[in-house]
Amino acid sequence: MAAKTDSRYSPLFASLLLVVFMAAALPGFAQDEPTPVPEPAQEEPTPVPVAAEEEPAAETEAAAPAAPAEEAAAAEAAEPAPEPEIKEAGVPVVYRDKTRITIDGRAEMNGYIELIVQPNNEDPTKVRTNVVAKTKPKKITKAMVEQLIFGLGERYKVKQTGDKTILIKRKNKKVPPVAISIKTQNLAGVAVMIGQG
Repeated sequence: MAAKTDSRYSPLFASLLLVVFMAAALPGFAQDEPTPVPEPAQEEPTPVPVAAEEEPAAETEAAAPAAPAEEAAAAEAAEPAPEPEIKEAGVPVVYRDKTRITIDGRAEMNGYIELIVQPNNEDPTKVRTNVVAKTKPKKITKAMVEQLIFGLGERYKVKQTGDKTILIKRKNKKVPPVAISIKTQNLAGVAVMIGQG
């Protein structure tokens, strides 16, 4: 009976022994030559001349004082720059020997017209004409003539030459030419035009 059991187990034992042997031997066979692992590429150090080593030190010394200047420039850039002042383009002052003012339209509401009269090399004077609603151009012209006579004085002739026009001229050549311009027109429906007389 012992011979029967040995014959039954011997092929099983032999195959098991073969599997164990193969499992132990295979890793050794597979790794006969280890696969080379690439090493990181190393650059050869380039020789640095002695003079070149001194230059970076000089640059760092120069960069140290420049750092506060860069910080100041960065701080200025962070703050919004003040916007430049916009100067209003004024109407050029034109002095004339004769000036013609033309008024057109009917006043739609109460309002006023302010003119600036300025003889050459003298201070300007404001002349204001108040107008009531529904006033026609002829009455507006007459009211403005009265205000201009008062504002300019006796040196200038101011007269109404038509229903809608006023002529202003100097009485003699010793009187300086005058500049007349509109300062404010708060009068809907009325147009005021100033030109050469």
